[in-house]
Amino acid sequence: MVNSVMRLAAKLVLISALLLISTIQPAMSIKVLDYYSFQLRGDLPTHIAVESQERIWLSLPSRMEVVLFMPKTGEMIAVSLPGLPSKILYYEGVVIVALSNAKSVAVIDPNTFEVKTFEFRANVVDMYPTKNGIWLTLPDIPQVVLFSPSEMRVLKELNLNVATGEGIIAESDSGLWVIEKSYRSLLLVDTLSGSIKTYEVGNQTYLVAPAKDGGVWAVTVEGYLIRITRDLKLVEKVALPAGTVVAPPLLSTDYGSVVYFCRPRNSAGEVFDGNVEEIRMGLASPWHPTKGPNNTFWFIDITKNAIGVVTISKPPTIKVAGVEKLTDKDFRVFAEVEDREGDLMHVMAVVEQYVGGKLIMNSTFEMGLVQGNRYAEDESIGIDNGIAMVKVVAFDAVGNVVYFRAGNITIKDGVITNIELKKGEEQGTGIQIYILISELLLLIPVVLAVFYVIRRRKKSHKRK
Repeated sequence: MVNSVMRLAAKLVLISALLLISTIQPAMSIKVLDYYSFQLRGDLPTHIAVESQERIWLSLPSRMEVVLFMPKTGEMIAVSLPGLPSKILYYEGVVIVALSNAKSVAVIDPNTFEVKTFEFRANVVDMYPTKNGIWLTLPDIPQVVLFSPSEMRVLKELNLNVATGEGIIAESDSGLWVIEKSYRSLLLVDTLSGSIKTYEVGNQTYLVAPAKDGGVWAVTVEGYLIRITRDLKLVEKVALPAGTVVAPPLLSTDYGSVVYFCRPRNSAGEVFDGNVEEIRMGLASPWHPTKGPNNTFWFIDITKNAIGVVTISKPPTIKVAGVEKLTDKDFRVFAEVEDREGDLMHVMAVVEQYVGGKLIMNSTFEMGLVQGNRYAEDESIGIDNGIAMVKVVAFDAVGNVVYFRAGNITIKDGVITNIELKKGEEQGTGIQIYILISELLLLIPVVLAVFYVIRRRKKSHKRK
């Protein structure tokens, strides 16, 4: 009895979820995942670095400390430094901190909290990590140096008129891009040959981030995001929303988009293929954002002691889906599914079987990866006469969902007689499907309780 009731409850939940699929609104790629508050007795951290989603490092110049913050537990561990900490990075197992008044950087072991320092001829203002080391800017000299934390030495020195500020250097395919001291030119340094080229922006620019194929993205004071190729050609110019003032640094993703945060509008945005998508974050005012693992971006909220986490993830794309007959009773569901960020979790087939226009049974099963981005799974019909409607549903790690009506199967006398492919005429996306189904599953105990009460009442009536 309990098993049959459970099956009935599960069917009710799935039917409710499927009926609501068509009402779901399109999902945006930018979502606020979490918000963590912490108590620092009024002190405001200025910079943030992400070791993992469980270990966050914060600069506290007012105390000459950095703090390791564990968001899940709220635990905090302070590490004292011989200078005022400013920009901070987590790089290959160590924490690197620029000490703005000590002409040095601190290298911290995150496990033992041992601190080592390395001194330069001027204060370090900006830092940019690469696979070969960390580029540091020393605008007072002026110079840009490549520093190795593991060897505790300078690997390369470049005498450049580098601008003062953060987010003014970026490396892309052995090309180091630097904003020149006037903020009107971009310097491109070939890190292999040492040759230097100059691109005249034409107006002031204040932030750069790496672009594909050795190019660079730059933000101008006129409110544009421009992309310059390695051969110094302007190939893209995107107008940011009116009033955008990008908080340093500008951040790029592994798949070619750019992420920015804007304090005046309390917003976060992504630019991809010339399109701008932006969300408002309520009263949160983002300060010094940084990139974390799994397409997450972390920031300090300067309006209060808090940290925000934003994810960038577009829904998967079902390029094609269909159904093919295998035998009189068996069929195969197939689909080609792409996911920009690579966080695709599941591809499912949903089969609804109708007799006389009434839903008799439905089933959901996981589709296996066959090759490349192609998924497939075999299933059998469960009715003698009627129609089986097939959907393909795909969802990713943050709950983005897309569905695709694959086709209708006509069954007569227990045999598949026809398959009508839908060719994508009904499809859609939504962030809430996964959440909705999870919430509907909570109704199962309620349904069981109702059936239990009804059954008890029937028994009591029989006793009378």
